[in-house]
Amino acid sequence: MATVNSADQLAQRAMEAGVLDHRVLQAVRGELGTRTVDLHTLQQELLRRNLLTQYQLERLTKGLKTGFFYGDYKVLYCVGAGTFARVFRAVNVKNNQIYAVKVLRNRWLAEADSFRREGELGASLKHPNIVPIHEVVSKRDTHFFVMDFIEGRNLREFTRVRRVFEPLEAANILEGMIAGLNYAFQQGVTHRDLKMSNVLVSSEGVAKLLDFGLAALESEAAGEAGVKRTVEYAALERATGVRKDDTRSDIFFAGCIFYHMLGGRSPIPEGRDRGKQMSKATFQSIPPILSVNAGIPPTFAKVINKAIEFDPAKRYQTPAEMLTDLKIAAKRLAERGADKPAKAELSSDEGLDENGEPRRLMVVEANVKMQDLLRGLFKQNGYRVLVASDPNRAIDRFYNDVSAAEVVLFSSGHIGQPALEAFNRFGQEPGTREIPAILLLDEQHGKWASAADIGEHRVAITMPVKQKQLRQVVQQVLSRQAV
Repeated sequence: MATVNSADQLAQRAMEAGVLDHRVLQAVRGELGTRTVDLHTLQQELLRRNLLTQYQLERLTKGLKTGFFYGDYKVLYCVGAGTFARVFRAVNVKNNQIYAVKVLRNRWLAEADSFRREGELGASLKHPNIVPIHEVVSKRDTHFFVMDFIEGRNLREFTRVRRVFEPLEAANILEGMIAGLNYAFQQGVTHRDLKMSNVLVSSEGVAKLLDFGLAALESEAAGEAGVKRTVEYAALERATGVRKDDTRSDIFFAGCIFYHMLGGRSPIPEGRDRGKQMSKATFQSIPPILSVNAGIPPTFAKVINKAIEFDPAKRYQTPAEMLTDLKIAAKRLAERGADKPAKAELSSDEGLDENGEPRRLMVVEANVKMQDLLRGLFKQNGYRVLVASDPNRAIDRFYNDVSAAEVVLFSSGHIGQPALEAFNRFGQEPGTREIPAILLLDEQHGKWASAADIGEHRVAITMPVKQKQLRQVVQQVLSRQAV
C-alpha cells in the first residue's frame, strides 16, 4: 500500500487498523474547528492527545496493515529487539492494563515450537524475582507471549550509568537474582543465558530475571544454522566438561555479574568476536576481584571467588548455598552500619512522614544523569524515590496503584512538551487529580508555564532553580494537599 499523503487517508487507515474509531476522529476534527485538516496538523494533534503513538503513526503512514495488535493487546511501541524476537509495550484493550508482548520475528517462524515451549516454561515459573508470563499464543504465523511490563531498566543499562555499585546495593540485586535462580532450580529449570541484559531492575530496585529456557530450548536446526545464543555458556561447559543444564554454570555467571557490579568491568573480555575469546584460559585467568577494586568488602570477595571457581566442584553447588553466604555477608556489613545512612546522617528528615516513614516521590525524567541527580537529592532528604522515563507510563502506574507516589515531579528538560501534557492530564484524571504534582520546566520551555494546569497542590516552576528551592516547592505542595 502507498504511503499516506492526506489527513483523510491517515484517518481511514487508523480506523481500518483498529487503533482509532470514527467517533474519536470526529471529536478531534470538531475541536479543531474544521474538517479540512492538513496531514501534519492531524498527526501532531493525535500524538498530543495520546490517541496515537509514534510507532503506530509511522506504521500507518508507511501503509502497513499489521503489527498494531496481537490478540487483545494493542501495541504502543517497541521497547527491545533481539535476534529472534521483538518486545513491545502494549495495552490490553479489555482491561486497559499495560503488558510487555514478546513476538517472534517472521524470519524465525521455523523456530515457533521452540519459542512456544520457552513461553510455556516461563509461564510455569511463579516467583517475585522472575518476570511472569501470563499468556502464550502460537497460531499459524503469529507467535507471542505476554509478560508483566516492568518499569525500570535492565542491569546492563543500569551498570553503564553506575559503573561501580555500592556493595549492599549490588548485593540486594544479586540476592534477588539468586532467589529467582534457586526457585527455578527447585522446579528442575536452569537459565542458561544469565547475563546483565536478562536481569531487569525495577524502579523500586527489585531484580527480576528474564528469558528462562530461551537457550536451553533452542532446536538442533537452529544450532546447525549457526545460531549461538549462549557462546559463554557453551565455552564454559566445554572447558569444564559439564552437561548443558548444570546449575553451577548459572552460578558462575551470577558471580561474573556480581564481579562486574562491584569491580566496574566484566571478568570476561568483551568484543565483537566473542567466540574466539571463549578459550579455557579465559575462564582460568580472571583477575582476582580485590585486584580490580581493593575496597570491596572481603566477605563479598569470597562469594565472588567461590562462584567463579573454574573447577565446578569448588563452586557453590546450588543457588541456595550461594544465597546463604550472600545473605550472611550482607547482614554482617549492614550491622556495621554500612547499609544506608542513619536518620542523623540524612541532610534533613523533611521527606519523612509523621511516623518517620519515607514519603514516596516519583521523578518523571528521561535523562539518566538528571534522574540520578534528582534521586540523590531527594533520597538524601528522607524521600523514597521512584523514577520513570516516560510520562504516560508514569501515569499508568496510578491505574494499578493509586498510592504509587504521594507527589510527582514532571521534568520537561529531556522529555519536552509531553511532560507538560502529562502534567495537565495528571491533574484532570479522577484517580490522580488530588495528588500533588510539580512541573519543572527547562529554561527554554519557560513559555509553557502559562499552559500548565496549576492549582493549590499543583505548581509549575522554571529552571534555573536551586536544589533547596526545589525541595521547598515539594514540601509546599504536600502541605497544601494536607490542608
